[in-house]
Amino acid sequence: MSKLLPALFAIALIASACSAGENDSNASTASKTATPHAASVASAPATSGTDAPKAVLDAIHKLAPQVQIQAVDPTPLPGLYQVIVQGQAVYVSADGRYMLQGDAYDLKTQRELADARLDALRREALAKVPQSHMIRFAPAHPKYTVTVFTDVDCPYCRAFHSQIAEYNKLGIAVDYLFWPRSGLHTPSAQKAVSVWCAADRKRAFTEAKHGVDPKPAHCDNPVAHDYQLGIDLGVDGTPTIIASDGAALNGYADPLQLLQWLSETPGPHDHG
Repeated sequence: MSKLLPALFAIALIASACSAGENDSNASTASKTATPHAASVASAPATSGTDAPKAVLDAIHKLAPQVQIQAVDPTPLPGLYQVIVQGQAVYVSADGRYMLQGDAYDLKTQRELADARLDALRREALAKVPQSHMIRFAPAHPKYTVTVFTDVDCPYCRAFHSQIAEYNKLGIAVDYLFWPRSGLHTPSAQKAVSVWCAADRKRAFTEAKHGVDPKPAHCDNPVAHDYQLGIDLGVDGTPTIIASDGAALNGYADPLQLLQWLSETPGPHDHG
């Protein structure tokens, strides 16, 4: 996923600029990554295990005055703080002078330092999204539930949905959120709105995934919310798959790959 370069800190991450290339090169690879989300994380207050030094907060706000800090936590390294911004982690020295970007890895636990925090942010954020604001395809008694940020026109999203019956057969429920890679006010976004506003929403969704443009329609819809939510959570490609424990999988995974990943990262709301 894209790193938070200083130039990008000053504005909202433009996810659509990098999603197509990233997905096109990773269609058949399933790998767990740390990519946070929130049910509008932008509205969530910064949290920390201890009071964050003012110098750390000032350093971030000086770089990007309008950015929302999601969390600040001390790291095991003395004098170094982990700062979560729009679903990505950077590290800032206590005096606010130095900033590091990139993955910090705990060789003992074999996890990135940001994993637990990002998983929690995603989990808490998605728990705030009403079920009525998603399009759900589920078996009668799901063992696992995933939330998928999807683009109507994305070929990898279409490949994923073409196998929805197989995911369901394996006990995996799928809750879809719209994330048009091209941004809002684009044809893909309008298709998402039209799908949502269709009389038979699930049928329109499936037909759109087969390349059939939905009949243009307008109504109250969650597309803009979903899109901003994805940006807040660091989504930069579709599909982005979130397990119920908040772990994220960037890119397409076939039914067996997804089942294996979920079985290795059971979420707190799974019923298996």
